[in-house]
Amino acid sequence: MPSAMPTSRAASKRDLLIDTATRLFTRNGFRTTGIAEILAESGIAKGTLYQHFESKDALIEAVLRRMGDRFRIHFVEAVERAADTPRERLLALFDVYGHMTWARDGYCGCPFTRVAGEFADRGHPVHRVAALTKRLMTAYIRDLAAQAGAADPDALACHLTLLLEGASVLHSMDEPGACRDLTARAREAAGTLVAAAVGAAAR
Repeated sequence: MPSAMPTSRAASKRDLLIDTATRLFTRNGFRTTGIAEILAESGIAKGTLYQHFESKDALIEAVLRRMGDRFRIHFVEAVERAADTPRERLLALFDVYGHMTWARDGYCGCPFTRVAGEFADRGHPVHRVAALTKRLMTAYIRDLAAQAGAADPDALACHLTLLLEGASVLHSMDEPGACRDLTARAREAAGTLVAAAVGAAAR
């Protein structure tokens, strides 16, 4: 006999747990934030939490999956709106990524990079979820590079990802006023890489 579908009330409690955990994990750290803190802020009983998540690590995985899915959807939509051609979109990556991340008040680094550092074992499920999110972002950039006619789309995607990730790290460590300058420099470097990659394909 098929199991009953979850009620909307149960689903809302699961969502509330993920929402609360997302705020606390990104603000205070994934390992340092305890279950008791999440329960206190959400107002949900411990037993209810464990009905939805068998462990804290399972909750972290759920948080990362939802964050990653939502970010990619919004990111891709924003890049597609920002420019009309694949080549232009490769440069728009930096404007959009900056607007969605490091230009925001209180930015303290990419949560996927941070959690991968906290769960450094590459075989750990949490680490694998964070790494998958990064790979999916690079895959999107690779698709744009191929559409733009890059001679080696994989190499260009890797180079542009390195620029994005490097800028993200520097923004998390630098003064807020440096944001615009770093974004412009990263975009300028990306323009040189894109021109070389697409030009090489045309020769």
